[in-house]
Amino acid sequence: MVQSPPSKRLDLQGIRGLAILSVLGFHFYPKYFPNGYLGVDQFFVLSGFLMCMLLTKTANSPVSSVFLNFYSRRFKRILPLYLLIILMSLVALYTVFIETAILQNQSSAFRALFFVSNRPKTGEEDYFEKLNLAVDIFTHTWSLSVEIQFYFVVPIIFLIGNLFPEIFKLGYYCILGITSLSYYLTSSQTVAFNSMFARIWQFLIGMVVYLIYFKKISNSISLPFEISKTAENLDDGKQKLLEEDGFDEESENEEEEQEKEVMTPPKVTTYLGPFSKYFFLFPMAYIVTYPIAFYPFLLRPIFTVFTGALMLISVDDIYLSNKMLTYIGDISYSLYLIHWPIYSYCKLMHPGNIYVLTAGLIVSILLAVVVFETFEKWYLKLSNISITILVLTLLSINLILIHKDVINAQINPSNSNFTRLDGVLPNMTYDDADRLNAHWQQTDLGGLNEPGCIKRTPGKVWCDYVEKGKDFKIAIFGNSLTLNHHKMFLQECRHRAYNVTMYSEYGCEPLAALSNEAHCKRHLIDFVDFLKSAKPDYAFLFTRFFATGVPFADANNTNLETDPTYKEMRHQMEQFIPNIKKKLYVLDAFPRTNNQYTLKVAKDLKSGRKLEEIHKEIVQLDTYKLARYRTESIVKECGSKCEMIDYEPLLFNKTTNRFEFFDSKGFLYFTGVNHLSAHGMELVRPLYTEICRKLT
Repeated sequence: MVQSPPSKRLDLQGIRGLAILSVLGFHFYPKYFPNGYLGVDQFFVLSGFLMCMLLTKTANSPVSSVFLNFYSRRFKRILPLYLLIILMSLVALYTVFIETAILQNQSSAFRALFFVSNRPKTGEEDYFEKLNLAVDIFTHTWSLSVEIQFYFVVPIIFLIGNLFPEIFKLGYYCILGITSLSYYLTSSQTVAFNSMFARIWQFLIGMVVYLIYFKKISNSISLPFEISKTAENLDDGKQKLLEEDGFDEESENEEEEQEKEVMTPPKVTTYLGPFSKYFFLFPMAYIVTYPIAFYPFLLRPIFTVFTGALMLISVDDIYLSNKMLTYIGDISYSLYLIHWPIYSYCKLMHPGNIYVLTAGLIVSILLAVVVFETFEKWYLKLSNISITILVLTLLSINLILIHKDVINAQINPSNSNFTRLDGVLPNMTYDDADRLNAHWQQTDLGGLNEPGCIKRTPGKVWCDYVEKGKDFKIAIFGNSLTLNHHKMFLQECRHRAYNVTMYSEYGCEPLAALSNEAHCKRHLIDFVDFLKSAKPDYAFLFTRFFATGVPFADANNTNLETDPTYKEMRHQMEQFIPNIKKKLYVLDAFPRTNNQYTLKVAKDLKSGRKLEEIHKEIVQLDTYKLARYRTESIVKECGSKCEMIDYEPLLFNKTTNRFEFFDSKGFLYFTGVNHLSAHGMELVRPLYTEICRKLT
C-alpha cells in the first residue's frame, strides 16, 4: 500500500521526552535522580541531528541561502518562547519573589537575554551550586546559551564538511569531535561544563548520526546495523523530520504537496537483532534512575555516545514512539524553560517541603501544555516579518524590566527611599539566614553591582557615574571593598553629586603595598594618578587591610617614624591630599572572618551551639589592630582634611565584650572573602546617610 512518508521521527520525540523527564527528576528530586542532568547532554545530541538536517536541505543552495534558511528557522523556533518565558520570569521576580533575589536575577536575566549564561562572572557560583541555592531563576538558560553559540559555527563546520568526498566526510567530523572531546577532558570542571567548545563533540555526534542515517557515508564503513535501502533512496526533501520539540514550523500545506507515492520506510533491522536498541536504552535508564551520583566527567561521553547509537537504531520503536512519551517530547522546550523558575520559587519560599515541590512540578507540566498548545503553535505559523516584530517587542520589554531600577533612578534622581539590599524580614528563620548567607557569599560583588559606570580615561580602569546632583564631585577608591560598597554608597550620596568616579584594584591598598607584590607597588602610582585626574571635592577610601597590618620588623619597636610601611603610607597621603579639594574619608580596619566557618553559623545556631563559641570561631583578630594603629595615625597626621569612618562600634558589643559578625537570627554581616554582605551594608548604611547629609 502506497502512503505518504511520516512527518516526524516519533522515536526521537520519545528520546526527547525521556531527556526532559531526566532533567525534571534531577531538579525536583535530586536525591532520587542524581544523574538526571545527563538529559541535557541528550538534548545536545538531538540538536546536532536537527541542525544537520536543516543544513542538508539547503546544501546545494548558495552559501547565503544556507545561512539565511538555517538562522531564520532556528531563531523563529527558539526566540519568541524563550523571550516570553524570560518576561514572565521577570514579572514573577518583581511580584512574588523575595527582594534579595532581585539583585541576583537582574544581571542573570541580562546574560540570559543575550545567551551568555554559560559565562558567569568571575567569583560567581558554578552551575551545581546554583542548583542548590535556587536563587537564580535563569540558571537553566546556560544550555540554551551553549546551543545558540554553536549556531554561529555549525554552518561553517557543515559547509567545510561538504567539500570532502563522502569517504572522508565522516573522518572530518570525527577529527573535530575528538579535538573538542580532548578539550573537554583536559579542561577544568567549570570550563568543561560551560564552554561551547567543550560541547561541540556532543552536537557532532548528532550530526554524524544524521549523515549516516540518510547519506550512507561510505560503503567501507562497517556498522553494527544495516540501514534500510528503501530509506536511503528517499529524497531528503521527502524525509520530513520533527524540528527541535515535536512541532515542525513548516505548514501543513507543504506536507500535503509532497509526493504521495512513496512507501513508508520499513523499520531498521540490525545485526544484533530487533532488540539491539535496548542494549543502549536500558543502561541509560538505569544510570538516570540510580540513586547514587556517578562521576560525570567520564560518564557524560559514554551517555552521549549511547544516545547517538540509540537514535540511529530506534526507528519506529513501539515504546519510544508511544503517544504519552512523544507528547512530553513535544512540550519539552516549553517545559524546560518553565520548570526552573517555578522550582526556584518553591524552594526559596518553602525550603525542604517535598509536597510544594511536587505541586510545582505539576504546575510546570500543566503550564507547559498550555503554552505549547497556544503560544508555540500560534507563533510558529507567523511570517518571518511578524516573528521579527514579536521578537523585538519582547526583547525591548525585557530590557526595560531588567533595567527598571536604573531607568527609575534617572527619572527620579533625588529619590533616596531604597529597598533594603538584603531582603531580610522580621519573621525570617535560621533556615532563611542559612539560605541568604550562602546567596550573599556566592554572589558577593556581583550581587551588589550598580551598572552604568562609564570609562573615560583610555588605558585606565577607573570609571564615572554621571549623576543628577548639583553639589559635588566625589571619588571612591581602594581595593575590592570599593566595589563591595559602591552600590550602597551611590544610593546614599548620589543625590549630592553630579559625578561619582570610582577606581578599585583587587587585593591592593592605596596607602601601602606588600614588598613581594610588585603589581600592588605599581598600583600605588595609579591611585595617585586617579586622584590627580579626578580632582574630587570629597574622596572616600575603602580598603581591607593587607600591607597596613604587617607586623613591625622589631616587635619591641613600634615607632612609626622608623616603620617602612608607615613611611610609605605618609608618602602616599602627601600625594593624595593636594588633589582633594575638601576632605578625604578613610575607612578604618576591622577584623577578618573565618571564611571556612561563615556558612555554618545559621546551622549551628539552629542546632543550639553556644553563642559564645560561634562568635569566637567566626572572628579572626590577627593583625587588624596594627592596621588600625597605622591608619588612625596617618589620618590624625593629615589633620582636618581627613576623617575616619569606623565600623568597630557597630560590630563590637560592649556588653558581651566581643565582636559580633551576625545578628540574632544568624544573618551574616560579612561574606567568606571579608566583604560586607548585603545585610552588613544595611548595618553600616546609616553612617553614609549621615556623612552625605552633612557634606557642605
